[in-house]
Formats: sequence, C-alpha cells, structure tokens
Amino acid sequence: MAAIQPHTIDDTTSLTEAFNAFNELSEQLTSAYGQLEGQVADLTEELTASRHESQRELAQKERLADRLTTLLEAMPAAVVLVDGRDRIDRFNPAAEALFENLGWGRRWSEVRNEVVLSQLSSGDWLLTKERRVNVSCQPLSDGGQILVLVDMTEQRDLEQRLQRQDRLSDMGEMAAQLAHQVRTPLSTALLYGGQLAKPGLTNEQRGQFAEKLIAGLRHTEKLVSDMLAFSRGGNFVPTPVHLRSVLLQAVDTLSPRLQAHAADLHLNLAKGSNDLLLGNQDALVGVLSNLLDNSLNHGGQNVGIWLDLEMHKDRAVVRLQDDGPGIPPDVRKRIFDPFFTTRERGTGLGLAVAQSVLLAHGGSIRACTSDHEGACFELHLPLQKNNSTEGDKQ
Repeated sequence: MAAIQPHTIDDTTSLTEAFNAFNELSEQLTSAYGQLEGQVADLTEELTASRHESQRELAQKERLADRLTTLLEAMPAAVVLVDGRDRIDRFNPAAEALFENLGWGRRWSEVRNEVVLSQLSSGDWLLTKERRVNVSCQPLSDGGQILVLVDMTEQRDLEQRLQRQDRLSDMGEMAAQLAHQVRTPLSTALLYGGQLAKPGLTNEQRGQFAEKLIAGLRHTEKLVSDMLAFSRGGNFVPTPVHLRSVLLQAVDTLSPRLQAHAADLHLNLAKGSNDLLLGNQDALVGVLSNLLDNSLNHGGQNVGIWLDLEMHKDRAVVRLQDDGPGIPPDVRKRIFDPFFTTRERGTGLGLAVAQSVLLAHGGSIRACTSDHEGACFELHLPLQKNNSTEGDKQ
C-alpha cells in the first residue's frame, strides 16, 4: 500500500489562487446579475409606461372616432368615403337619403350614374326626383376621395321664387312703359285703319295706308313678344345643346337680312372641342339672332360682322363684333336696362332679354371693346362635361 504524500506548499498556493479566482468570479457574476436585474426593472418600467401610453392614445382615438361617427351621423350634408378602388367605404344617413342604392362595397361610379341625371357644372348635380346638390371632393393619399354633397333643392327653389318676384316687379314697371309705347303704334294703326274705310281711295293710296297699318301692328306685336320673352326669363327645361348648332341656326335665321344688307360675315367656330351645354336652344338662338340684328340695324349696308367661338376647359366664349358706329360710353352702362333704346322704333327689350337668358343658363353677357371700332358683345356659357365619369374624382 502506497503511503499518502503530504501536501506541498505549491499545492496549497494553487488551491488558494483557485479559491480567490472563484470568489472574484462570483462577485463579478453577482454584480452582473444585479445590473441585469436593474436593466430588467428599467425595461419593465418602460414597457409599463409605454403600454399605459398606448392604452391612453387608443382610448383617445376611440373617443375621437366616436365623436367623428356621431358628427358624421348628425351632419345634414351627405358624406361618402370612397377608397382607391372606387369602392364605397363609408357613408352617413344623409347620403342614404340622396342615393337610394348606396351600399358598402359598391362602386361609387355605378351608384352615381344611377342617380345623377346631369352635371349642370363641375360642382352642381341634378339628381333623380328633381334634387339638386352642391358637391365638393377632397382626394385622399391612398387614391380615394371624400365627397360632401349638400342638398340645395329648397335653396334653389327659394332663389327661383325670388327671381319670379323680381320679374313680377319688373313686369309691373314694364306694363306701364309698354302701355305708353304700344299707344303710339296702335294709334297710328287705328288712324290708317280709319283712312282705309274712306270711299274714293285710289289703289295706290289704299296700299300705302295698308302698309302703314301693317307696320304699326308689327311694331306692336314685336313689343308684346319681347315683353313675354323677358317675363319668361329662365323658365325652361334644360336639354343638351351644341353651341355650334346654335350659332349656325342664328346665322341661318338672319340670312335674308344679312344678304339684304350685303353684310360681310366672318364666322370662326372652334373645332375639335366639346361644345355641349345644358339649356334651351330656341332661347339661345334668339339671343344670337337679336345681337346680329342689332349689328345690321346700327351698321347699315356693307357692315362687317365677326362671330367667333372660343372653347375653354369648362366654358365657351362667344364674341360678336362689327365695324359699325359702336356704343357710346354714356349709353353702354344702360343698354341692358329694360325699355332703354336709342332707336326710334326700338323696343328696348332685346338686350334685357339676352341678359335674362344668359343668366338663366349660368352664363353672362357684357359689352366690350371691339377690335373693329364698332360694337362688341361677349357671351360666357358654362359647358357640360360629355363624359359621365369625369366628375367621379374631381
């Protein structure tokens, strides 16, 4: 049996060093564990704070969403949210009242085409059941859009009633002026009618009296016709009208007079552009015919007339000029007043009727400076978009 060797000094030193190293490592592990516990506590605190903040933000967003939903439900205006695929994503009860077939997921363009009868202008739509709405659209970053539609039917009805009241007031003034103006040609007609009853008239005398009688009656008929046209104002059912057709028809109507005056007519119609508008063709032809007739009456023989049509994005401009004597500055500011005329046998209603018709079409008319030192009138008319889908994302 081998004898047990006693530990040497070297062995004792190694054990001491190992023990010291173990103690040092334990202290390091303890310190690292303490630091880790601190970091875990900090992270836990941060996560708790972040969770509380997220919950607070979520609660705020939920409250905001509830408020927006309540506001959307209570809004009298119709609101429709359309996503980037043209699908209806959200709408309120007011929108359901205007669009009967409105439904989540349906294509907005289909619903719009089912209900919108015509687009009177970029933000003015005529719907079924004779409803008129004002439309505003806001595009979204995802390609969708929010549409707000305000029912303007009652307001437009009130405006039309007010316009009718204004026309009735104007008609009251016109009646007095018309009675005064009709009296002269009517008295003349009665005078020459009485002359025709006298015996012993030659055929030549009888023909002269008959001609004077007919002229007086025609003048009276013209006064009454112009008054009726003025009183009707914008009372017409709008239908699609091509503006080039209006201009050509007006020129054709005045063709005999143009030839009789040897007028030099320069007709320049814009080509290749949309000339469609909603209105009344007869009324617009009457306006252009009246303006052409004025150029002939004031310009006399061999008058030069320039009729130009310019097409813009959403409107058309008709400019009629002549090289006649023009309109004096002191007269220009009154030419659209009813019964104002500088002609002895004029009715004074032609330009008042023209202005009434243009306003009824959403347009305007003004006297402007002519390039040919004569009279110049400029007509502005809103155009109708001929593509029914163009207004979907305006």
